[in-house]
Parts: sequence; structure tokens; C-alpha cells
Amino acid sequence: MQSRVALVTGAGSGIGAGIAQELATQGHRVAVLDRTPETATATADQIKASGGTALAVHADVSDPAQVTQAVAEVTASLGPVGILVNNAGFAKDNNVLDMPLDDWDAVVNTHLRGSFLMLKATAPAMRETGWGRIVNISSISALGDDERVNYVAAKSGLEGFTRAAALDLAQHGITVNAVGPGVVHTKMTTVSAARAGRTLEQHLEAQAKTIPVGRIGTPHDIARAVLFFAAEDADFVTGQVIYVSGGPHG
Repeated sequence: MQSRVALVTGAGSGIGAGIAQELATQGHRVAVLDRTPETATATADQIKASGGTALAVHADVSDPAQVTQAVAEVTASLGPVGILVNNAGFAKDNNVLDMPLDDWDAVVNTHLRGSFLMLKATAPAMRETGWGRIVNISSISALGDDERVNYVAAKSGLEGFTRAAALDLAQHGITVNAVGPGVVHTKMTTVSAARAGRTLEQHLEAQAKTIPVGRIGTPHDIARAVLFFAAEDADFVTGQVIYVSGGPHG
């Protein structure tokens, strides 16, 4: 695999950190972007300690000026971005009737607007080289989930964005695909457990029982799917969504 510059958003922890680390093991130069500088630095330091090349970048992906500055910083330090992974996101769950507008905007702006802004900032350089890989991190929640209408709307919108952008960019050698994680043990799992009124251990046990393979996912599981879409010879696969969820389940 040719060494590329890979930019992963929300890479300070959880799935994003796992993806960044896995890309680094493949020889890519990784830009670790997060809105929390300390976590971005921690992930970048882990990559460098393992012999990889990484750069910590601080930005809020929903802010156009910050996105532009971040991509310029990455380009100056590592080179033009060839692989973009739009992973940044978080949850602010509530019943649709009780959902504050601010919580709707915060989640949709990060997941959906942020992915759009990151694509707009990186795809021109990919077009110039005639090669690019964009992978958006969706969720099985895109198929529907209770009391998280903002998150579901953002993720289902991200899947539509993936299919449409794939058509627009295919002629330039740029693929756009999405990976939809199922239940993955990250910091967000603790939030989900509290929302369900369970301890973390109770929540993980209950969730595992709904998954056909019988276990909770890991960031590594998601990262492997990202690597498939980011591969040099994956140029005939675009506009696709793959759910990495241990089998179909509700």
C-alpha cells in the first residue's frame, strides 16, 4: 500500500483513535483531528511511540474557518490529504418532543455539516492528484432508534450524503463510502448505559445478548472496515454503506 496522508476527525478517543492507529500501522501519515487538543495529542503520541507518523490538530469540524485552518496545517506538515475519515460526533439523546433546538443543531452540525465541510476542504487536492478515499462513519442507528432523533437524522443524512457525493466525485478517482458501527464499547457507551438506567456492566451484557455473534464491538472492528474502503485497489467500490454490527439486530 502506498503511504498516504490520512486525516481522521474525532480521533482523540474511541472509534476515531482506533481508526487513526490502524491507518498508521499501514504506513500512512496520520493527522489526528479533535476539538479537544489534549486527546488529539494523546492519540498522536501513541502513534509516534509505535513508530508511526502523526500530527495532532485541533478544530471544531462544524466551523468553516477552523476546518480550513486545520486542513492547511495538515497539508503544510504532512502533505495533501489523500484519505479522509469523517468520524467526529457525539450524542445528545432525548424524546423528539423534548429535544432542545440547541441539541438538535449541535449533533446535526457536527456529524453532517462537519462531514460536508471536511470533504469540501480536502477533496480539491484529491481531485488534482486523481486519487482519494473518503469514509464517513455512520451508525446502525441510521436505520432508526428511539429517543435520539437528532442522531438518527444526522446519521441517515450522512448515508444519503455518502451516496450523492460518491456520484459527484467518481470521475475524479475519489471514492466515498460509509461504515455503520453497531454497539461498540467507547466512552459513549457509558452515556447510553445511563440513559437506559443500567450500570455499564449491565448495559454491555444486555447489548451483547442482542448481537448474533455474541459480543460487543471494538474500535479495531470498525477500523478494519475503514481500511477496506481506503485501500489502493478499492476504486470500484463507492457510494456504499457497510454495517459492522456483529450481524443484523434490532
